[in-house]
Amino acid sequence: MKKTITGCEIHARGIRKEEHPTCFKTIYLIVNLISNDISEEDFKKVLKLSEETYCPVWALLKGNVDIEVTCRIVS
Repeated sequence: MKKTITGCEIHARGIRKEEHPTCFKTIYLIVNLISNDISEEDFKKVLKLSEETYCPVWALLKGNVDIEVTCRIVS
């Protein structure tokens, strides 16, 4: 997309199931992207591509774990 990214922070936390197997029930991600020239629409497009195409971990978890993502652009 030819955007300038000067930093990225990802904070994650999860909630585990109480019954066995006690794997994750929900994972919450907060993604802080530091950039002066990216729009919220660009950011959402990149996250969608990661979820649907590029990220093998997301593919592994999808359907088994609820993943909630909050996106923040810091300029």
